[in-house]
Amino acid sequence: MTQKTGELKIRKMVEEDIPKVHYIDSLIFGSNRVPTWPFSFEALWNMFHPEICFVAEIDNQVVGFVVGTIEKEERSQSIVSLGSRLGSSALYRQSAWIDMIGVHPDYQNRGIGRALVDAFYNECKAKKVTLRWIVRDDDEVLKKVVTSLGFKKSIISTYERP
Repeated sequence: MTQKTGELKIRKMVEEDIPKVHYIDSLIFGSNRVPTWPFSFEALWNMFHPEICFVAEIDNQVVGFVVGTIEKEERSQSIVSLGSRLGSSALYRQSAWIDMIGVHPDYQNRGIGRALVDAFYNECKAKKVTLRWIVRDDDEVLKKVVTSLGFKKSIISTYERP
C-alpha cells in the first residue's frame, strides 16, 4: 500500500509515465478535474504531445501531473494590448499554456498541484515565456486556485455567438 506521507518529487514526464498519468486522469475526469481541456489526457497527448510536462511522485508512485504547450504570443494578445510593443520582436514572443493538471484523489489538498505549477512556471521562466492559464468565467473554484497560485486575470475576454 502506498504511503501518503513520503517525500514529494517533481520531475519531467517520460513516456513510461503516460499510462500512470492516464490512470490518474481517468480517476478525476469530470467534476474534479480542471476543465481547461474537456477531453481525456490520452486525447490531449495523442493530438498535441505537449512540450512542458511534469509529474509528481511520492515513494516512486506518480500521484499528479501537469502538461502544457508553448504558442506564439500574438495568438493570445489583442492588437490593443500589444500597443507600443508592436515592433517585430513582439510578433515572435511566446506564451506557455497549462492545458491540463491532475492530482490523484488520495493525494489532493497536500500542495502537489502548487508544486507542479511551480515547476511548470520555473520551466517557463527558463524559456523566457509568459505562463497563461485559461479558466472558465463561471468556475469560481478554479479562479480561486489560480489566483492563489499568483496568476492575475488578463485584460482579454472571449465572447461567442452560438
